[in-house]
Amino acid sequence: MPDICHEAIDRIAAVNRPSQFTIMENTINRLVASPAVTHLLIRGSFAHGTSDRLSDVDLVVGIAPSAFAEFVTVLDALAVAELGALMPGWPDRIVPRMGGLGYVHLVEDSGKLYQLDLYLAPSDKIDEITAFTRGHIIYTAPHSNDETPDPAVAQLVTDYLAMPPTCEQLVVEALVLGWMIRKRIARGQKFMAYAETHMLHTTARSLIRTALSPKTAFYGWYHLDTDIGVTPIGRSCLRELEALITSPPTPTVASLKNSIDRILTLAERAAPDAVNTLRLSIDAYLHHLDLG
Repeated sequence: MPDICHEAIDRIAAVNRPSQFTIMENTINRLVASPAVTHLLIRGSFAHGTSDRLSDVDLVVGIAPSAFAEFVTVLDALAVAELGALMPGWPDRIVPRMGGLGYVHLVEDSGKLYQLDLYLAPSDKIDEITAFTRGHIIYTAPHSNDETPDPAVAQLVTDYLAMPPTCEQLVVEALVLGWMIRKRIARGQKFMAYAETHMLHTTARSLIRTALSPKTAFYGWYHLDTDIGVTPIGRSCLRELEALITSPPTPTVASLKNSIDRILTLAERAAPDAVNTLRLSIDAYLHHLDLG
């Protein structure tokens, strides 16, 4: 029998261990410490065995219905202080509606950015979500059956999803989409990069409307010239938006860098308070995004 050095193999495995496992373990350890957390469910590529070194860490967090509202309010603080998030989470409005609320966080590990998706759901929805996502439950609290469903949670979720995003949330959304597009470029996923680039342009438009004409009667892309373009700041923002939407529909690293620069430029003009609030987060994001 050959003399195998298992210690050396373990060292090699530790060096090559995907950072997402470190992020996942840290997140799990922090979450299960809360008495409000009743379940943890892994979904997405890690649950289905298709993950790579760019994959998201995707968790469903079951919350006791009586603690759901409070947990939603403290999640950002928890993510920044305990999980390594660079900024508040993006309230994910494209995730399937499963009775809860989704958030996308960008977290740093060993000098690189990774995506942490947390979907908060009342504990009574976990079985349904498990079947829908084909995920794997990895934690069930001893008190998981002690809580009863609370109709107020469903109303809270409905009200939350109906709320228009703030300027700060739209800046965060643009940054998250920029990271997602960067990941698609690295993987060669041109169709996904195209779709998310369109979403990025729409976010930039929504940021301009929210900042400069929040009570407009117009919708979407209609009447931007006559609605937004009546002030010098509005015209300046529309010039950046025009340059943005005429960039390559299938992005490159260079065009993505230009797009993010333009969005931050128009954000500084239209919503300076939001940019100032996120200044340190934006600087850290640009450093870690590595667009050259």
